[in-house]
Amino acid sequence: MFLKKVFISLLASILVFSLNTPLIMAQDFENPPSDNEVCVEHLQPNKYSKNNLVKVTNFSNIVQKENVIEISFAQNFNSKYYKEGDFVQFEFLDGLSTQEGTCIIPKGSSLIAKIIKIKKPRWFSRNAIVCVNFTHIIFPDGKNVPIVAKISGKKDYLQLGAKDTAKKIAAYTLSIGGFGTGLGAAIGVAGGNVITGVIIGGSVGGGVGLLTGIVSPGLHYKAKKGQKLPIILEENLKTPKL
Repeated sequence: MFLKKVFISLLASILVFSLNTPLIMAQDFENPPSDNEVCVEHLQPNKYSKNNLVKVTNFSNIVQKENVIEISFAQNFNSKYYKEGDFVQFEFLDGLSTQEGTCIIPKGSSLIAKIIKIKKPRWFSRNAIVCVNFTHIIFPDGKNVPIVAKISGKKDYLQLGAKDTAKKIAAYTLSIGGFGTGLGAAIGVAGGNVITGVIIGGSVGGGVGLLTGIVSPGLHYKAKKGQKLPIILEENLKTPKL
């Protein structure tokens, strides 16, 4: 009788174990072990950044979203020669490391962006606009790391600013103004009053140049190789330990 009770109890234990085992395995499969957090480090502060924290774990480095990092154009860029769907390459000239010394992105890594929208220069000095989608980082050893980020600052697209537009308008004003001055002088010679002709010609030419500069199409977006561009992370950036 005693042996029978022991046998029944053993069978019951085996049954309970067999019923629970698949559930435990399913839970383990759905919730794999996460990185063990070791410490929190910091990137260099940036005026556009709302965060500078980096979680350093046993297996990876996790740069928190809203961090701002700087990249550089890998070659000269002119929007005149690009279209939607083209790719643009940026690079990390000095890599990316925390203030505490942990290397997050090694020197020589590239960042690839796809042009998703581009507007050519339009009349009345409206400059070209280039919208890009940053897709992934390529490490020197070939590793690919996805990234979700956008251009940081007042504009989240590439476009030349008011200073560049002002230079273009000034150039039109000077070039056409000079022509107007010369024409005015010629008219002044014919009319016997050179000084008056110069003044009138310069005024009219400068006015026409100013108006032409304003009404004319804007500028293509241009950037030189090595020119820096700040981007802000919209999601955490997870990179492997180096």
